[in-house]
Amino acid sequence: MYIVVVGAGAAGFYLASLLSREKQDIVVVEQDEEVAERARRQLDVAVVVGNAAVPKVLWQAEVQRADIVVAVTGADETNMITCFMAKELGARKTVARVRNPEFSSYLLVGAKSPHGPRKVVRPKSLGVDLFVNPEHEAAREIVSILSGLYVTSMEEFAEGRVQLREFKAVSPTVVGKTLEQIPFPRPCVVAMLSRGEDLLTPSGNEVVANGDRLHLLAAKKNMDELGAIFEVPRRPTKRVVIFGGGTIGFHVAEALEKRGVQVKLIEKSFARSQEISAKLKRAVVVQGAGPDRELLSDEGVAQSDAFIAATGDEALNILAGLVAKNVGLSKNIVLVDKPEYIPLAEAVGVDVALSPLLLCGSRIARYILHGRAVSVALLGKEDAQVIEFIVGANARVNKQTVEEIDWPKGAKVGAVIRGDNVIIPPDTTPIQTGDRVIVVSPLSAITSVERFFKSA
Repeated sequence: MYIVVVGAGAAGFYLASLLSREKQDIVVVEQDEEVAERARRQLDVAVVVGNAAVPKVLWQAEVQRADIVVAVTGADETNMITCFMAKELGARKTVARVRNPEFSSYLLVGAKSPHGPRKVVRPKSLGVDLFVNPEHEAAREIVSILSGLYVTSMEEFAEGRVQLREFKAVSPTVVGKTLEQIPFPRPCVVAMLSRGEDLLTPSGNEVVANGDRLHLLAAKKNMDELGAIFEVPRRPTKRVVIFGGGTIGFHVAEALEKRGVQVKLIEKSFARSQEISAKLKRAVVVQGAGPDRELLSDEGVAQSDAFIAATGDEALNILAGLVAKNVGLSKNIVLVDKPEYIPLAEAVGVDVALSPLLLCGSRIARYILHGRAVSVALLGKEDAQVIEFIVGANARVNKQTVEEIDWPKGAKVGAVIRGDNVIIPPDTTPIQTGDRVIVVSPLSAITSVERFFKSA
């Protein structure tokens, strides 16, 4: 695919890096010459220097033949204008990163006559096929994590019938044992194993070390029982403390209070704390500065079910999460800017570290899709993907068992879904037309994996 990424800041650089590693044909457009030079030096991409809101710059980037244009500059308006002009010039699809939710909503325009139909103005009619809001993606992910029995990263596939969850190995049930020796109570596949900053494709004789994180794929109905061998299931979330009242913190608080959760939100700015206090219905908003031990203790962090650090400063978030643990909290979730900081944060005691950038990348990857894929999730910094394919009548995998297929090195099938049945390999059942097949693969093997799901 020919993809134009507009903006080489943190988001654009990350996306261009991810897509280029998937062997896509990438062009980056960046106005700042120093930022553009960094992309040119460090990425395997073409770079055009200029303002993407200028048609001739987009033409120079050849958006007229682009399969997709992704606009991720820091300005919502620039991203929207870029997508509009790219569509006018011939781009097939466009994606805009937009933080203001009002830009992505539709508008009803009054009719010319009292009895005439009203016109609906939708963003897609203005040249934007998909709006991506990293802050909203992060807020949704946090609320999703808190809805389960375990505070772990989670992705869903096959319309929720299959889950991918990450569990930390600290229990004697798993530490020091090979994967084959672990008494998993239900069928599952260890998709990947994170050890420090490394993401491994483990074999059955891989010995699990203390602190390893196992990415398990299993039927959703079995995941709670599987999680019990890693940690004690916690009670349903009833009390949450949020540190940081920015966009993400506010939206998490708003969503949780609608679910009946008692929320306390700590925000350092007096004006912002007053603003969000007026908008929230039941949450308690407290003005507080740094995450010192006394403040968090006084605000009842030790008695809460979870602590969320959601300021715009990732170092402050990690510190807040660790202080919360120190005062007696059992589970914490912190936000980090850079995906590469996730293993570092988790290594020092953070339970779940989330990157809005990584979530944004997953969202865009789902939209771009791979072959007959319907869903995509990223693992590690961006080292591997879990992809859900629907098997077509002429796909190469059709009528073969999982073990009969010569998968690329490092790739494996995590599950086959047929109707409401979730089949976990190894299994001798041949794959059929219409099956959903979930494949775990390193980025380097994605193109080879896709070929198995294209027409023979």
